[in-house]
Amino acid sequence: MNTHWLNFHIPYACQHSGACCASGWPIPVERDRVIPIRTLSGREDDSWLLSVGEAPADVAGTLAVRANGECTFFRIPTSGSRPTSSALPAVAGCAVHPVRPSSCSHFPYVCLVDPRGVHVTLSHYCPTAAALLFEDPGPIAIVEGPSPVAGFAIPEGLDARESLPPLESPNRLMTWEAFSDWERAEVGKEPTHSSLADAAALFEYARVAVPAPWAWASVPTDLERHWAALVAPAWASLAGVVQRYRAAKVFASWSAHDEDGVAAVLRVAAIADAVLRVETVRQCVTAGRVLDADLLKQAIRQSDLLIVHYADARVLSSGTTP
Repeated sequence: MNTHWLNFHIPYACQHSGACCASGWPIPVERDRVIPIRTLSGREDDSWLLSVGEAPADVAGTLAVRANGECTFFRIPTSGSRPTSSALPAVAGCAVHPVRPSSCSHFPYVCLVDPRGVHVTLSHYCPTAAALLFEDPGPIAIVEGPSPVAGFAIPEGLDARESLPPLESPNRLMTWEAFSDWERAEVGKEPTHSSLADAAALFEYARVAVPAPWAWASVPTDLERHWAALVAPAWASLAGVVQRYRAAKVFASWSAHDEDGVAAVLRVAAIADAVLRVETVRQCVTAGRVLDADLLKQAIRQSDLLIVHYADARVLSSGTTP
C-alpha cells in the first residue's frame, strides 16, 4: 500500500526532544509489551503500570506519570542537567525505547487509510515536526514516502478503506480520484484569514470543545491592539510557514469522512488558522516582543496541542455547538 506525505514532512525523524514523554498523557500499554518493558527496565514490581477501568482487552494499563507530567521511563542524560524553566532539554531519552508502547511509536503521526493508500500528516506539538514548517522545500506537494512506523505496513489511524469517498456537497459524493485532485489543489492555497473578531470566535469554539477535566485559556485581552503592535509587523514574512501549517490541516484530514465531507475539512482548517493567530498573540504578549520564528513555532505547538490533542475532533468538524 502506497504511503503519501506532504513534501515538507518527509524529512521527519524523531530527535528525542521529550515533548511527548513529558506531557502527562495516559499512554496505553499493550499486554504483549508488559514483559519486555519489565525486563528491559529492570523494575522488580509493576508500579510503572497503572490499571484502568474498562480498558480494551489487549491493554494491560497505562504508563505511570510523575508529578511533573513526565513518563516514569523518561530520563535526562547524565551529561545534562534538568532545566530550571519550562523549556525541554535538547536531548532526552526513553529507558524502554526499543519496546515502548505502540502509541509512543505512532506519535506525532496522524494517519488516514483509505482505498488510495496511507496518508500521513503530523502533530506539530512535536517541536521537531513544527520545525519542518520553517524549512521551505519549494511548492507544497503531496509525494510518496516510506511507512511512518517501522513494522507497521498499515499504521494506526482512521481506517476508511471500507468507506465511501467524501462528500463534495450535501447530495454529491466525490470519486476517490476527484478527492485526490481536490487535496492537491487545496494544499497549495494560501490561508484566507478571517477578521480578528471572527478568529476570536472560532478560537472560543475550539476552546470550549475541550472536554472536562481539561481546559484551555481564553482569548488574550486587547487582541487587536496586541496583534497590530506585536504580530502584524512580522506576519507577512512568515506567510510560508502559515501556509504549510494550513496544508497540514487539509491533507490526511479525518474530517473528510464526517457528514459534511470536504466542507468539514475546510472548517477545521479555518479553526486551526484562527487558533494559530490567537496563540501567536499570546506568545508575543507573554514574551513581550514582536513576533519572530521562535515565537511562531511555540504558537504552532500550542495550536496543535489544542486542535489535535485536547479539543473533541468530532465537535470541531461538525460545526455544532459543543
